[in-house]
Amino acid sequence: VRAAATENAAPTAAELVRSPQLLVIAHRGLSSRFPENTLPAFTEAVKHGPDFVELDYRHTADGKPLVIHDAKLDRTTNSVSTFGAKEIVIGAKSAAELRPLDAGTWFDAKFAGTHLPTLEESLDAILAGSCCMVERKDGDAATVVELLHRKKVASRCIVQAFDWKFIADVRKLDPTIVTGLLGKEALDADKIAEARKIGSEVVGWRYTDLNADSIAAAHAAGLKVWSYTVDKPDE
Repeated sequence: VRAAATENAAPTAAELVRSPQLLVIAHRGLSSRFPENTLPAFTEAVKHGPDFVELDYRHTADGKPLVIHDAKLDRTTNSVSTFGAKEIVIGAKSAAELRPLDAGTWFDAKFAGTHLPTLEESLDAILAGSCCMVERKDGDAATVVELLHRKKVASRCIVQAFDWKFIADVRKLDPTIVTGLLGKEALDADKIAEARKIGSEVVGWRYTDLNADSIAAAHAAGLKVWSYTVDKPDE
């Protein structure tokens, strides 16, 4: 679905965001058929040719970016049986402690032994054939910017977060990285002005808080408006 691909070259994240075409984004990988936010989900998603594959990451106790959506381990791993306790947060354990967890059986027994991937592993899997939408759940800006620079993949990623200060920090470290500001409640003039000050290209907003006027105002300010979570065609 390469909306902005040039001949013999994969499109950059900036080209995709600027494209007037509908973008196809694989949310947490091919999460309808594979355990979300895992390497199998990312690898299979890429085979379907999306413009972006989206992921979520959080930092471990030793500051390693690990790909997982929830703050707590219970839903998508066997952490309760492994550690003998409920509601353990990712930031309470080191990357080495979290590596043995099974992140696949909760979805289907055939995915037993699937690990929680690191952000670096996930980028390798996704960028083999797509661009990456990197949603930061927690962690500092310097760590992710350094990783994208070290791997020389910053141009093929969009970094988004609900934490606008984090995004502002990303922009200060590298203003060329495409960024998205997530939010909810009224998308008013103050928020639009703040988004422009930060320099982000996209605002990702709760769809029930959007209306024609706020979308038009954001467009007039040069922002793309993406919405979440819309599951019904009439909505």
